[in-house]
Amino acid sequence: MLTQILFIAAIVLLIAVFTRSFAADPFAYRNIILVSIIIFLCALLLGSIHRIPEGGMRSDMSALLDIAVFLWECSRDLFIPISCICLFVCISNVSLLIHEGFRMHNFLGFILTAVYLILVNALWAPLSTFPDVVTPLLILDRMVLCYFECTFLAICVMGYAVLKVKPVYDKDFIIILGCSISKKGKLRPLIKGRVNRAMRFTWEQEWNAGKSSRYIPSGGQGEDEPMSEGSAMELYLLSHGAEDYEVIAEKSSRNTMENLEFSKKIMDGIDKDAKAAVVTTNYHVLRSGMLAARAGLKAQLLGSGNKMVFLAECFP
Repeated sequence: MLTQILFIAAIVLLIAVFTRSFAADPFAYRNIILVSIIIFLCALLLGSIHRIPEGGMRSDMSALLDIAVFLWECSRDLFIPISCICLFVCISNVSLLIHEGFRMHNFLGFILTAVYLILVNALWAPLSTFPDVVTPLLILDRMVLCYFECTFLAICVMGYAVLKVKPVYDKDFIIILGCSISKKGKLRPLIKGRVNRAMRFTWEQEWNAGKSSRYIPSGGQGEDEPMSEGSAMELYLLSHGAEDYEVIAEKSSRNTMENLEFSKKIMDGIDKDAKAAVVTTNYHVLRSGMLAARAGLKAQLLGSGNKMVFLAECFP
């Protein structure tokens, strides 16, 4: 009983710490750590209710077996929701391959799912089939696996939570992160959704706050692309009502980090005190917010609406 009370007290305390941390900085990595520990403690709490006998654990080898059993049961309980998420990710990857082309990161969902299933099946065998001498090591392995499952769920939770942060209509620049365009230079669904979200935010800001903003579409030219992603987004913006002076394309970046760093240089060259929003696809918001902090860019992240199959892509 005392064990469960300690677990509950720790969970309540960590929830309070997380609430304050998230309010201060939604994209701080510590938030993922806090959520993963909360989920892990909840799993241990549930496991202790089912496996720890009244009066506490025994002090012999059977106590270690009890620990291993309830840790493994926690892990197996988490296996079901994680498997559902993995299935959703694989479906998303199929859609990405169809709509966005055969790129390495579009296979990442299949790779992560395969690694997870192989690891789980490798540890699935009962402890009784292994020598007693390796029992402590297996207990540690199962605890680590359970924690990584909790971390995976924490990333999913945080990916959803950051999308619920309400936008503030005081932005001077809207940075649009690029992704692949077609071989004809047209915007594919993901990048078109980002540009449309940027335009909608600009209209909302002008309506709610009477403040205009400028666009920085950001992205270089890939090997199979006829022009830079920044140029393709610039043409799309101009064809949908944006004025020439409102669009400053960044055309040399090769990845998300460079998108943010190079766009920040453009902003700083105009106004070092300018406020910015960064637009990307929903699944990419959490990672982009963390990278923006590393780039020294204080910005609000906006997620573009996309088909449900794309929402499962937690690890772009």
